[in-house]
Amino acid sequence: MSAKKPVPLEIPEIKSRPVCSVCGKVSYSPGGVHPQCAEERADAARITRLKEAKKAEQSTVKAAAPEALSPWQKLCPKCRRKLHVRKLRCDCGHRFSGADEK
Repeated sequence: MSAKKPVPLEIPEIKSRPVCSVCGKVSYSPGGVHPQCAEERADAARITRLKEAKKAEQSTVKAAAPEALSPWQKLCPKCRRKLHVRKLRCDCGHRFSGADEK
């Protein structure tokens, strides 16, 4: 046996990897920004505009038709009164189809 100790291997210099400027994590891409982070950053303004437009549209729809029927209501064709869906007769005397003959 040899009493000589082994010579350690030389460790190459480790280069620090770039950090993504959007999410702050180590990036695997050569540019330093993850592709999904770059896409998110590019689309941020467009998404903000779309959300604002959708919000404005929803508020105008709600304000435009406050007298609209809910899914649980129906209109009497004779007097145009709102009734519950299960109601078979209106106070004006109109009978809806399926009304039992009593």
